[in-house]
Amino acid sequence: MKAVIMAGGKGTRLRPLTCHLPKPMVPLLGRPCMAYIIELLQGNGIQDIAVTMQYKPDVIRDYFGDGQAFGVNLHYFEETSPLGTAGSVKQAHEFLDETFIVISGDALTDFNLQHALAFHKEKQAKATLVLTRVSHPLEYGVVMTDEHGSITRFLEKPSWGEVFSDTVNTGIYILEPEMLERVPLGVEFDFSGQLFPELLQEKNSLYGYISPGYWMDIGNLQQYRQTQFDMLEGKVQLHIEGTQIRPHVYLAEGVEISASALVSGPAFIGKGSILEDEVELGEYCIIGQNNRLSKGSKLTRSILWDHNHIAPYNELAGSTLTSRIVSKESSYMGDGSVIGNHVVLGANSRVEPNVKIWPYKQIREKTRLHTSYIWGDHATKTLFKTHGVSGVPNLDLTPELIAKFATAYGATLAAGKTMTVSCAPHPFTQLLKRTLTASLQSVGTNVIDLGDCFAPAACFAIRHLGAAGGIHLHWSGNDNESCCLSCLDAEGLPIPKSLERKVENSFWQEDFSRASMKAIGTYKDETHWFQTYIAALAQEITDERNHLPTSPMRIVVEASSWLQPYLVPFFAKLGIEAIHVTSASSQEPLQQFIPLSGAHLGLRIHDDGRSMQLITEQGTAVDSDLQTIFLYLCYLHSRPGSAIGAPVSAPELLESIAEGLGGTIIRTKEGARALLEVTHEAKMHPLHDALFAIGLVVLQLDRTGLPLSELLALFPTPYLHRERIDCPWDSKGAVMRRMMERTKDTRVDLVDGIKFYHENGWILLLPDSDDPVFQLVAQSTAPELAEQLVHSYREHILNVLQ
Repeated sequence: MKAVIMAGGKGTRLRPLTCHLPKPMVPLLGRPCMAYIIELLQGNGIQDIAVTMQYKPDVIRDYFGDGQAFGVNLHYFEETSPLGTAGSVKQAHEFLDETFIVISGDALTDFNLQHALAFHKEKQAKATLVLTRVSHPLEYGVVMTDEHGSITRFLEKPSWGEVFSDTVNTGIYILEPEMLERVPLGVEFDFSGQLFPELLQEKNSLYGYISPGYWMDIGNLQQYRQTQFDMLEGKVQLHIEGTQIRPHVYLAEGVEISASALVSGPAFIGKGSILEDEVELGEYCIIGQNNRLSKGSKLTRSILWDHNHIAPYNELAGSTLTSRIVSKESSYMGDGSVIGNHVVLGANSRVEPNVKIWPYKQIREKTRLHTSYIWGDHATKTLFKTHGVSGVPNLDLTPELIAKFATAYGATLAAGKTMTVSCAPHPFTQLLKRTLTASLQSVGTNVIDLGDCFAPAACFAIRHLGAAGGIHLHWSGNDNESCCLSCLDAEGLPIPKSLERKVENSFWQEDFSRASMKAIGTYKDETHWFQTYIAALAQEITDERNHLPTSPMRIVVEASSWLQPYLVPFFAKLGIEAIHVTSASSQEPLQQFIPLSGAHLGLRIHDDGRSMQLITEQGTAVDSDLQTIFLYLCYLHSRPGSAIGAPVSAPELLESIAEGLGGTIIRTKEGARALLEVTHEAKMHPLHDALFAIGLVVLQLDRTGLPLSELLALFPTPYLHRERIDCPWDSKGAVMRRMMERTKDTRVDLVDGIKFYHENGWILLLPDSDDPVFQLVAQSTAPELAEQLVHSYREHILNVLQ
């Protein structure tokens, strides 16, 4: 058998480690990652190896040569432009004239490849994916197989709602040569994105082999560090070049350690390195070749490559240093800090945790670095949450973070384009909006300032202005104050996950540039758009009301004091008598005040402008699920024959209502973008635009002439029960896999999470994207049955977690 090592990775998430090295050449315990892969192949009897390269190919070629020194024969194939995984391997098609294995040069593994090959031959497979199980599968391709090992489903880099298993694609494939006949030569083509989906659709001998053993992709700095800690602990079976002087402590040749130095371990010390008097090497330290650690320096959980000079009394607490770095006396490098090649740190410098310094920088003495020098840091958690970038004001979301975010966002998605900015009228959101504006302009984005408004009005303005998108700042002033940036595209929809990832990568890497002085973005003040939106929406509803029998209507509206000036003309244009109150000004609770005032309807409009609560003329707050059903009925009555998105967790009665009115319900994921994308009617949705929803309710009351309480009494009660169950992040994939194993005899939907159908109802298991919890939603013919469904599945989940 022959092999192909894919070694074209740039390793952008590993910068500055990869500023001068391709990702496969990043060292693990003193040797390139790819060297361990070559050893693995050779140990499994594979000597003829192709190597595909793109980024800095000479570094790989110069180190490995023809492979003879490593006991193999290497054949190099260089890409001049990106060809994708399959496209790069296609270049070696003349060399690959027998069964061959494809393996990444930038992941560490000790898999038994002979066992995988035996499985491949036994199944007479055309393509076999080597799989493993991981605790956090979001960054990988999730794969499902049946009891025979045949692949039934896979999904690249899923959201939590799409994680159906913790079994993932390792990027190791065993293929027959004929598979390359399906790959065009010189064209970008991908295994997991194109070839394997085709084979899956054709049911063409696509198998998955779940391999025991160790596998770790060194895709980010945390994984890079953890891989080496695992190597020291013996979690991966491989050869470490050094003598084990005691458990988990390895010394290479020519190491000098002072008698007063202390090495706690686990540790690796490379060839020619020197530890002077009173040096303390704590747990998990990796010291490469020819490093000098001077008197009194203390290191713990730190990694040094080669030829570094650490002056006396330095402290490294979880830092990663590349090569030829000089750190002068009494300097400090905090946890997660990364220092690039040829950096000089002046005496008494302090590099704070998670700060990165790019190569060839000179840091003056007594400097305290709080932020990365030139290019950037990386966080283990995602920047975007379900509703955007959110957090505690002035703690999670600071002006500094917003400036960096807007710069990354503008440079990545909107350089030379026009974007809107808007915010809720709070002093802090207004402050952040000014920061957003300046930062967007600095990268060449033209800015239209919509002023104070809520999100639906901002979406309306974006569409009518023809802007490339917008950023809206929302404020929540409840018990837990929070601020949120909603990032919108040209249709006013939340940007897709693919663009969120681009912005996140740019943000963490600081891989963006400022505009020249001639290309600074323009600024335009157009704060009339909130009023324009109110007027346009009121006019649209009024035009429809003119074709319906109407009678005088009185409504009590509870909203923030800042919203009221905009709502007064809205209801006035509708010809509705509105009594406007705030929670602070109302002498009676809203639900008591409505019947006392003789109102036909009560409304509590939330500050985000997206959601609201209906209250009947009798003062009864409408249940949220019943309100959802009613709003869909209103929509389908006003727009007969139309299609509208509904989340998988919404009551099933919606389909019956739509069928009766000639409309269509399209079940989608829970997120706003998914709902709005399939709701083509002006991209407006009653669950995401409160004033639009209110207009639909008014029209329905006009249409029927019935009080709201009587209208709602016509619906059967939707018995839904919801619970949230704590689940560690690292266990979510395992829970989903185990729950999917229960689907063999049960009908399921996999639109978002797993929706199980039973004789007496259904239950949805939805892993939360923002928190380490599962959401359980059940619907049944009686409330006790819905509770029983939730209780049963909660027990299944808890059993998996034990």
